[in-house]
Amino acid sequence: MEVLKVPYKSISEVKRSPMSAFKEAAASDNAVYILNRNEVAGVMLTQEQYEGLNAEIDKLYERIDEMIIKSRLEYKNTKTYSVKEVTGVSLDDIKYDEDDGWE
Repeated sequence: MEVLKVPYKSISEVKRSPMSAFKEAAASDNAVYILNRNEVAGVMLTQEQYEGLNAEIDKLYERIDEMIIKSRLEYKNTKTYSVKEVTGVSLDDIKYDEDDGWE
């Protein structure tokens, strides 16, 4: 088996003391691989690490969306439609409620 460059624990160790894996993840600021018969069975992260990764993924998806929009706007021969053409309603005819709960 190749030596992992991240912390790891056997599944037996995790069964005995699950919090030790979380403490090691926090101390090393890295995920802890969980091994079952010398094969990676899973990964343990702290809540902060998990939420940080999800926030980073969300930012990357937003960046991808921005790039897609930018590339689509660069096309000069693209047919566009007004709101009125699509919905039959002009934005000038819509009454906005300042107290609708949206910030």
